[in-house]
Amino acid sequence: MLIRISAIVLVLMVLFIPVSQAQDNNVFILEGFVRTANNEALSYATVRTRNDRFTITDADGYFELRIPRNQMREQMWLEVRFVGKQTYRADFLIPDGATSYRHDVKLLKQDLYLTEVTVSARQSEENVSNSTYVIDRIAIEQAQAYTLGDLLQIIPGQTITNPMLQGAQSINFRSNLPSQYSNNNAFGIGIFVNDASMNNNANMQGYNPVTNNAFRSFGSTRVSTNTYQTGDSPGGGFDLRELPVGDIERVEVVQGIASARYGDILEGGIFIETVAGRSPWNINVRRAAGNTNLGVNKGIQLHPRHALNVSFDYFNSNADPRDRVKSYNRVTSSLLWTSYLGEQRQIRNTVSVSFRTNLDDFQIDPDFGTEQRVYYQNQTFSISNRLTIQSQSLMFNNMTLSVSANTGRSTSLLDQFVNPGVLPVTDVITEGVHPGTYHPSSYRTERQILGEPLSLSSRVQFNRAIDLGEWTHNVSYGVNASFDGNYGDGRVFDPLRPIRFGGATTNERPISYREMSPESWQSGAFLENSISGEINGRRLTTSLGLRGDLQNGYANVSPRLNTRFNITEAFSITGGYGIQIKAPGLLHLYPGPDYEDYILLNSYNGNVSESVFLSYTRVSTNTSEDLKPMKSRRMEAGFQLVLPAIRLGTTFYRNVTDDGITVLREPSFLDLPVYEIVDRPPGQAPVIEDTGETSRVIYAQGRVANMLYSRNWGVELTASTPRIESIQTSFSLNVSYTNSYYFNRGGNFNFGGRTPQPEEEIWYGIYPPNKSQSGRINALLTSMHHISDLGLLVTLRSEMFIYNYTEVLSNSNRAIAYVNNQLNIVPIDENEINDPRFDVLDRNPVDGSFTRDPSFVYFNFHANVSKNISSAVRLSFFANNFLNIRPEVINSEGNLVRRLNQEPYFGMELRLTL
Repeated sequence: MLIRISAIVLVLMVLFIPVSQAQDNNVFILEGFVRTANNEALSYATVRTRNDRFTITDADGYFELRIPRNQMREQMWLEVRFVGKQTYRADFLIPDGATSYRHDVKLLKQDLYLTEVTVSARQSEENVSNSTYVIDRIAIEQAQAYTLGDLLQIIPGQTITNPMLQGAQSINFRSNLPSQYSNNNAFGIGIFVNDASMNNNANMQGYNPVTNNAFRSFGSTRVSTNTYQTGDSPGGGFDLRELPVGDIERVEVVQGIASARYGDILEGGIFIETVAGRSPWNINVRRAAGNTNLGVNKGIQLHPRHALNVSFDYFNSNADPRDRVKSYNRVTSSLLWTSYLGEQRQIRNTVSVSFRTNLDDFQIDPDFGTEQRVYYQNQTFSISNRLTIQSQSLMFNNMTLSVSANTGRSTSLLDQFVNPGVLPVTDVITEGVHPGTYHPSSYRTERQILGEPLSLSSRVQFNRAIDLGEWTHNVSYGVNASFDGNYGDGRVFDPLRPIRFGGATTNERPISYREMSPESWQSGAFLENSISGEINGRRLTTSLGLRGDLQNGYANVSPRLNTRFNITEAFSITGGYGIQIKAPGLLHLYPGPDYEDYILLNSYNGNVSESVFLSYTRVSTNTSEDLKPMKSRRMEAGFQLVLPAIRLGTTFYRNVTDDGITVLREPSFLDLPVYEIVDRPPGQAPVIEDTGETSRVIYAQGRVANMLYSRNWGVELTASTPRIESIQTSFSLNVSYTNSYYFNRGGNFNFGGRTPQPEEEIWYGIYPPNKSQSGRINALLTSMHHISDLGLLVTLRSEMFIYNYTEVLSNSNRAIAYVNNQLNIVPIDENEINDPRFDVLDRNPVDGSFTRDPSFVYFNFHANVSKNISSAVRLSFFANNFLNIRPEVINSEGNLVRRLNQEPYFGMELRLTL
């Protein structure tokens, strides 16, 4: 597939990219000089227009953009970027009939001496939707974040917490969902670094979900009274701890409807651009509690057309600095090589290489030698290439070809001392009756999951700007393909030395991923048109897209629409609709065989050679058949008001996610043979024989299925002010209300309460799904007291937790279907639900309940003080919950249930720009 797409790209390049540039009378020349605040020439700054014409400045700071006349606009938009400088963006008018225009630019240093700085996520000015937020370089630096997960806490709807680094970090968008619903939400958020996808598709670091009835790994580490989660996150979101923020230039977060260019996403996307091109030394050292972080970044201009950016990040976190028993370590290094080729620098190529290693470690303390040890290590090598070619052909203005590869090695380990006594055990992998053996009364054992994930992706995109009268059309179209596989040794353990507690099952068997060869292929195509023009003098901007995807044999079509209509210059309304689809990951598609061992005979007298254990092993292999992609239907509407003194925005949204992935359990039965002991010879194993009789066993057969439904709706309010000169302070407010309604469409079976006989027609009842809903209202007020003359910034973030509730909806005691003696599901007609013959299926009704927890409003306050000692040195102090506000939740008996907010967390950072 990837080879075919590459061949198509080459053909298109030959057919549609002209050999020579257009004649001068067919182009408009936009030129100028880029200088610093001291009027010094700024070489190698990146310059681009809205239709993606780009170049870099030369040694004198001069740039020249040759724009085909059919792409010219009366109003030109220009962006100039340079690492360490404030990005310049401006609209300006081009005189009628002009064949060239000069526009000079000054870039100011990006530090706290700037007149205006922003430390919050702001709504994107380039995106049509109100649901897109941008975090720029200054905000990234002021967040003092160790990971991408820490940084994303400042977008609307999230909560600021102390760094949680002893387990995997993930994020949910616009929901208040529990357990597997939340995992699906996190799994469906796309992450793209320099246009290369980073996902959890190939992660298989977990138990067999069918056998264990959940997507989980080895659980947690217990150290005395403390419990720490592991970092492998199977079936959930990408571990955000893997991505440091020191080399990130810009983050764009789409919580609503993403561009049609992007497939295999369910809930939104996170789009990251890292630092590229020439840049000064950037060094930061951060220390807080048991956390230490060192980051270094430098951009080197190797040649007027070639630049190399190098980044290194080291991070160490100790859960308790006093004992260093539990720790997390991360080492990340990356290279980004940017080249401009062609006579007019019309070709740009970016090669990105990175290596990441993460270690969740646990040292066994002699005082707790019997405690469980959970260890996780992940090493990942990533390489990507993004080639952009400017053209003047009729088919496209520019073409972008992106290819990427991620490969790694993951190790999950569970080490446990167990003392369950002598018990029977078997290790057979074929169905039928087999003799077993016994394990010792106590032993130390371990389990490993060894994964070698591989992910490949490619996308080719063409852009074409078209003017039709007063309307402008920016058309994008292209194709993409991706592949995921995992070729590790898989689940490695000794089934004759099982771990019999802590949630582990004795029924699972080792399995090699390499032999199973789990693989997933996806391909897609998209067409998108961004239309802008005026209706009766009022500006309308609409992005209308359509994409089609083929994911593991399932074809889907996804329309995407975002629109903005300016009622006045200051007031605009927005709206959007779209469908987004996420394919299952390898752990969903390839859970492995499901084993269940049934004891037929067990006679142990203290001597294994004189004892007998006989079991029947059931094997189920097709436990993920007919698994489909998950689908999200998304709608939103809002408005924005931009005045000199304030900027207001409101977005109402409603997102319905269907075909969510979970483990479904359905009734089945086995007729087991009955054996008996007929003789016990001295010094020998007992003699057994088959009686010829059978005993029926009813069991719940699991499978991975699309059964979860959730509906999330809410409203987000944002407000911000520019700096108020009289108090030199600006304010930003985010208020979010989220409501989630959810249930499992799978059969709500009741296996308990009765033992059906083979001759009975009605065996078990199936009841309406148990439905729940939950919601919350949070607010975040950020005040920024900025004295630019002193290079001083004092940031106070005030969180208000207004309302949080969970409601379990009432449910009937009557069955809506039943399972008959042939294990067929028979629906009960609505008019017969109260028929007395179904009374045997009655269960206790589910009484509805409503819980507000906590029952009061509470607050939390976080502070950050940053001071530029000079233009090269910045010192920052930061504190979470610096007022030590920890409200107590008390139950009806007057007992303490828990304390809200976390303990105060203090730290400092030194940042050097040389």
